[in-house]
Amino acid sequence: MSNVRRFAAVNTKIKSMVGKLLTHEDYLNMLTMTSEKEIFDYLNEETYYSNIFKDMNEEDYSIANVESHIKNYIITLYKKINCFITGDYQKLFRLLMKRFEAEDIKAFLRGLILKQDISELYLEYPNASFYSKLDYREMSACTDVAELVEMLKDTLYYKVLKLYLSEDEDRMLFYMEMNIDRVYFSKLSVEISKFKGDEKPIFEILQMNIDFLNFQWIYRGRKFYKLSSEEILNYTLPNGHFLNYDLLKKLSYAEDEETLFDLMTKTHYKKLFSHDKDTELYLERDMDRYLYKHFLKSERESSLNMITVVTFTHRLEFEMRDLFTMIEAKHYGVAPEELKEYLIRVI
Repeated sequence: MSNVRRFAAVNTKIKSMVGKLLTHEDYLNMLTMTSEKEIFDYLNEETYYSNIFKDMNEEDYSIANVESHIKNYIITLYKKINCFITGDYQKLFRLLMKRFEAEDIKAFLRGLILKQDISELYLEYPNASFYSKLDYREMSACTDVAELVEMLKDTLYYKVLKLYLSEDEDRMLFYMEMNIDRVYFSKLSVEISKFKGDEKPIFEILQMNIDFLNFQWIYRGRKFYKLSSEEILNYTLPNGHFLNYDLLKKLSYAEDEETLFDLMTKTHYKKLFSHDKDTELYLERDMDRYLYKHFLKSERESSLNMITVVTFTHRLEFEMRDLFTMIEAKHYGVAPEELKEYLIRVI
């Protein structure tokens, strides 16, 4: 079957969904609002998100509840897209969705390690069955990390997580989160390597994301956890795009943070690291903006293929994260001009 026939239906579906994304004007309107409730009301009255709030009462408008509804609404859109994809493309799409499972596992681990109550955490994931076979209700009943890890026995993550059960709690979460990412992205790299030709650009962007994750792990491992250079290098993710093993080794063995940033100014990503070191607060945002820009560029230059699907799923995720940022910023009284600087979409 040709790509034109294979992707005609899903591209038509996605085109209709793109028209329901938040507009530049929506962003501007929400930036001027003074509370999270104003944003909830605006989403409910002026945007397509009204579909997810129509059954909510005003007393249900907590930040956690609204964010949960937004995330699960986005999962329903992914479920609709999945119906139009077949064969190896569907296998890849379902693997991309598995990223939600990886993040959910981190949330359960984080709750237990930080001694939080996770007994009702499963309620935040009503659509989890789309991307995970795990029993989230049973996971919420776990009382310690070892019990939760045993529940992951049939997953890719079990063996690596079990290795760190005896680690000090102040490092346990760091090691476990790092290894969840390592396992997931290693599997994703194998799948994306199978796709060539016209679809190659979109998978190169996914590999750039691996580059960014590697830099963040190296930076955090050095600054917050004081890991050795050897340990940092061992935990880097394979199959990035521009940061090969030799570059990762140089970064891992950098003498200090200033040297680390200077080394990045000599890579393909030099524009992201050429600004004042004081602005490192915005580095993760700049990386997300970089990926967002490249996703849109690849989509404009592509024909009917998987690029449209992958780009749309990431646009949805970026929009969701921007919404979470705006909602929480309004809760804490962050000024509009300052808030703009935290958003992925440039306003």
